[in-house]
Order: sequence, then structure tokens, then C-alpha cells
Amino acid sequence: MSTLAPYEVNVPGTKDWQPLLDRSEQSTLHYWTGLILGRGWRATLVAIAIFAIIVGFVSTMPRTYYAEGSVLVQPSHSNLADTNQNQNMQPIDATSAVDTEVEMLKSRALSETVIEKLGLLQDPEFNPPPASKWDVNFSAEFPFISVTSAPEEVTPEEILRKTVDAVQRRTFARRVGLTDVVRVGFSSTNPQKAQKIDNALIEAYLARQVTDKVNLVAKANDELTASVDKLREDALTSAAAAEQYKNSHSILSPQGASMVEAEIATLNQQIAQAHADRVQRETQISASMAAGGKGADGSDMSAALNSDTIRELRRQEADISAQVAQLSAQFKPDYPETKRAQAQLNDVRGQIRGELTRIRSSMSAQVKAAEQRENSLITSRKQAQDTLDANNAARVSLVSLELKADSAKKTFEGYLNRASELAAARTVQQPDAMVNYKAAVASDTPSPNMRLVMAGAAILGLLAAALAVILPEYWSRRFRSSSDVELGIGLPLAATLPDIASLGQTRRLRGPAAPAISLMTDRFTAFAEAFRNLRAFLALLDPAEPSKIIALTSSVPREGKSVTSLCLAEILAQAGESVVVVDCDLRRRGLTSLVSEAANARVGIVEAVKKNLPLNEVLVLDPRSGAWVLPVAQHEGVPEDLFSTKQADSLFRVLAQRFDHVILDTPPLLGVADSRLLATKADKVLFVVHWNKTPMSAVQAAADILQQCGAKVAGAILAQVNIRQQARFGYGDSSDYFGSYKNYYVTNS
Repeated sequence: MSTLAPYEVNVPGTKDWQPLLDRSEQSTLHYWTGLILGRGWRATLVAIAIFAIIVGFVSTMPRTYYAEGSVLVQPSHSNLADTNQNQNMQPIDATSAVDTEVEMLKSRALSETVIEKLGLLQDPEFNPPPASKWDVNFSAEFPFISVTSAPEEVTPEEILRKTVDAVQRRTFARRVGLTDVVRVGFSSTNPQKAQKIDNALIEAYLARQVTDKVNLVAKANDELTASVDKLREDALTSAAAAEQYKNSHSILSPQGASMVEAEIATLNQQIAQAHADRVQRETQISASMAAGGKGADGSDMSAALNSDTIRELRRQEADISAQVAQLSAQFKPDYPETKRAQAQLNDVRGQIRGELTRIRSSMSAQVKAAEQRENSLITSRKQAQDTLDANNAARVSLVSLELKADSAKKTFEGYLNRASELAAARTVQQPDAMVNYKAAVASDTPSPNMRLVMAGAAILGLLAAALAVILPEYWSRRFRSSSDVELGIGLPLAATLPDIASLGQTRRLRGPAAPAISLMTDRFTAFAEAFRNLRAFLALLDPAEPSKIIALTSSVPREGKSVTSLCLAEILAQAGESVVVVDCDLRRRGLTSLVSEAANARVGIVEAVKKNLPLNEVLVLDPRSGAWVLPVAQHEGVPEDLFSTKQADSLFRVLAQRFDHVILDTPPLLGVADSRLLATKADKVLFVVHWNKTPMSAVQAAADILQQCGAKVAGAILAQVNIRQQARFGYGDSSDYFGSYKNYYVTNS
């Protein structure tokens, strides 16, 4: 995109311009190529530094050889003192068991065993000589200082600890996937030593397993022996307690208890029979009593009916009654025969009554006898039941004693059998692992392999170089081309102003005013042409809108805003237009310091506003260009709210009436509130951005401020552009073709 202003420029209004979010242009190969070329030196330094650090660090490491063996772990968790275990039972969690064995291979105890077996305490690779302790002594005689050294005193425990640490650092043990195979490796500066120590580690591991098992068997045997003696005593004591309890409580045997239960059943039957007999007799005697009470002769009593005496007396009574009836029919009652017969009849009847009385007495006696028999049977049943209940109650406690005795007996027998098995197994213990393959040196190439190290260092260096290019770009974006301006803040690019140091065609001027001096002395340079492009941009703005008061602002200090303001005023003055540039930065006085005639001014814009001084007293003429400067005089303090007063507005109107252009050099937007007020008072605002320096976030924040305050922003200016770097690295602008048209520019000598 060319920095020459087009013939028609649609300047965004105060409320319709927005930063564009599409960065498709910044994702092109051309953009990234320019970015890489622009930061190539940094990326190269980072890559070289990373490569040198890695290679240098690794080169200082000692060369080591690696030997590796393998063991097959067959874990079996067994409690040798447990009498109910299954010796062939597989472990519940084989994974954790194998991992445990891996940790055992890396244990300090195993390392100590190998150190003692191979005498590694005397090996300088694992136990280097102790460091020397330096003593510095000062004296009054020449040479005034003496330095002595002596080895530091190290205890045997400290030597062993350091040696174990050295061995463990070189020991490698890792499970192969989810299998039961464990790889055991060791590294050393000598390949034979690495192989020897690795085999020693495996052998010590297997031997330790056997030793641990034998010790466990011996310990378990001792524990079981003590347990067997105690269990034997407990079994005997429990059995004796059960027998003693049985004897003391006269507990029946199961057969005896059954006989008592049968006796109770028989008594129950007899009691029922006796009860029925008693009830029957009581019923008979009750009926007899009832018959006797009614005056009956008791002939209906069953006992009487069954009595031979009663039957004989009844026959006699019948015969005599018949005789009495016959005599009474023939004779009178006082007839002697009749009286005699009647007397016989009464006598028989008296005998009958006497016999009935006797029968009743006999029946009462029988009832009492039946009742006594029933009570006797009930008493016998109660005694038998009490005996059975007491036996059952005592048997409840006896059962617990017998169970305890049986349990003690079974436990004793189990421990006794286990003790016999341990005694037989003490001499046949085998390790829970076997050698899969013995240790062998992995390769003849020592580690670290410098070829691989250099290749890895080169890859890491390239990655670091890529990060050195990419991370700063995304961490803090910068403006480098017109597309960056348009995409970043949505403003057209008014001009690209080169840095005179990058042109190489201007005189070597120094000082902050060097660009302004170069603009007046070398009028046909690329620097001067850039400002003429800016003047053309302003000239081609919409003529319907006023553009006499032009404010130049920036987001942060040191973006070249004051130099740009002065150079713009000079280029406008060269065209024959009357122009005044106003230094509105009351704190830094940037523009005032660039013009030597105005640097020591005693009055300036502050006095013109506050004291209403006439313009001819405060304006300073720039003799190089013919432009006028309204400076900021030196003050001890900075006046507040100078540009919010009506006097300031009146001053700007007077300047606009007197001059063709009024250029306002304002303070930065992000730090000073005056810039917002001045932006609203200007007809047009030019936004200055330092090329490849000002962060995009700061520029976007300042652009938001301009939009919020309603400023009429005409466009943005990329200042202090390194033209050669821009052209070399191709950031996407007309500067890319600087090499093609640089011969159009000359230098006035």
C-alpha cells in the first residue's frame, strides 16, 4: 500500500470508525517472512545460546556405559504364622506386588549389600576423595599471608551415605508394561564395572529374598512353638473346666434327659387318668347327695344298683311290701299280722338306708383317695420337670464351655500341624523371582551420545528461536505498516515518516531538532517527500469540512509527535502558507525546546490565555522556515485546566483567523487530560504512532479515547520508520520498494 494520499479520502467520522478484528493480512507468508527477518538476529542469538548451553553442559558430564539385566517376579503373599492359608494362592493385586519389588530393587539396603560385597567404598567413582579445607592465615611478616589445605574429616556413616546415594543414582529399575518382568540397569564409567554391579544387584536381590524367607520361617517357627505350648495348655484347661462343670451341676447325659422326659410324659397320662376318675366319683357322690336330699331311697344310685346287699334287701322289701298290701286289704291296720308285716317292712327299709349310708361313705372315701393320688402324681411330675429344667439351664453354660474346649483343641491341632510344616519347609525356601537374563552392556557408545545431544540441542534451539520470534509478537503487538494501522485502530494511514538515520542520504545531524533542520536544508530527500505526502493528504481532505486547526497527538510520550508537528509546520510554510504551531504540552515543552529562538521565551501560551497578551508578544518566528511558534514559557508550576477556559477558545479562534493553519502539539492521550479537550477543539486530529515500538494495546486505548470524546480523526501517522529495515524485511508497505525509488532523492550539500 502506498503512503501517497489518494485523490479521494473517506475520513472516518467520530463515531463510525472501529478497529478491525480480521488479521488475515497478518497471517500471510509475506508477513511472517518479514517478521522472521526482522527478528532474525534475536532468534539466531537465542538458538545459538540454547545450543551452546545444552552442548556445553552435557559435554562436562562424564561418559558412562549402561548395563541391563532382567528378573521375572513371581510374588506370593504368605503369612507363615497363618494356619489356614493356601500356599499356592495367587496374590490379589499382582500389580502392586510387582511395583513393591521394583522399589525393593532400588532400596538403600540392597545398595549397601552390593557396596559391601564389591568393596565400592574404595572406588573413587562412588566415593571420591573428600574436598580440601583451605585455611588462610595472616601474619605481620612477609609474605604476610599463608594458605594451607587439609582434607575435610568425614565420618564412616557419611562416607557410606554418599556412596549409597551415588550407587542409587546410577541404578535403574522399571517394570516392563503390565508384565511381571522388571528391567534392572546400572551405569558406570567402565562397561565391565557396570555389568558386574548390575549382576551383583540382581544376585543380592534374589539372595535377600531367600534370606528374608528363611528368617521369616525361623521367626514364624519360634512364634508357633510358643503358640503351640500355650494352645496345648489352653485346650487342656478348657476340657477340664467343661468336665468339672458337668460334675458339679450333676448334668444328665442325653440318654438320662430323654428318660426324664419319658417319665414326665407317663406322669402326665396318669395325672389325666386320675383326674378323670376323681371327677367321675365326685359326680356320683354329688348325685347321691342330691338324691338323698330329696328323700329318695337311693335306689337310683349306681353304687346301690351294683350292690348285692341292696338288691337282696330290695327283693325282701318288695316281698314284704306285697304281703303288707295283701294284709292291709284283708285286715285292719291294727291287725297283728298286719303290724308284724309292717314292722318287717320298716326293718328292711332301715337296713336299706343304712346300706346306702355306708355306700355313700365308701364313695366319699374313694373320692378322697382319687384326689390324693392325683396330687401325688402332680408332685412327682413337678419334681421331674424341675430336674429337667435345672439340667437344661446348666447345659447352656456347658455348651459354651464345650465349644470353647473344642475350639481350643482345633486351634492347637492346626498350629501343631503348621509348626510341623514350617520345620520341614525351612530348608527348601526359594525366591519369588528368577533371573530372566543376566546383565549385559547395552552398547559400546557411551552416554550421553554427543550426536544425539547436538541434534536435540539444535531442535531445542530452533524451537526457542521460533518462540523468540512468535511470543513477543503476540505478547505485545507493534505497528509496522499501513495494514497494521487500518486493522489495529481502523484509521487510514496519513503518512509514513522515515527516521533520517535510516535513510543514509541526509547529512549527519545530531540533536532532537535534527529532523527539522534536515527538512529545511535537504528538501529533496525521502524524509522531506514524506512530509509533502502528509501535506497532500491534508490538502485532499473533504473541503466541506474545516481543517485549519490540526491537532497532533499520540498515546504515550517519545513517539516523535513534537518533531512531526514542527516539520509539518515547516513543510506547510515552504508551500507559502501562513502557519503557527502551538506547544500545548505544558509539562514537557517538547516543541518549544526544538526551536532555539523559543526555548528561552519568557512568555507563551499560558500568558496569552491567562493574561490575554497580544499575539505579537507571545509568538516566535522560526527563521529557517518562516513558521510561527507559540511556545510554553518556563514556569515553576503547571497551570490546571488551561484549555477548558473560554480564553483558550478565544485564542484558538484568533489564531485560526490570522493563519492558514494552526497546528497543536498536544500531550499524550493516556497520561494527560488536556489532550482530550484539545482534540475536541481541533478541526482535524492526526494520530502519531512510533513505528515498531508503541504497543498496539496502548494505541487502541488512545484511539478509544479519541472516539469517546468525539474527535475528528483524519488519520494516523507512522513516525520514525526505519526505511531500510522496512524494505529489507518486507512488513508490507510502500517502503518495501525503497531500493527501487531511492535514487529519486538527493541531498543538498
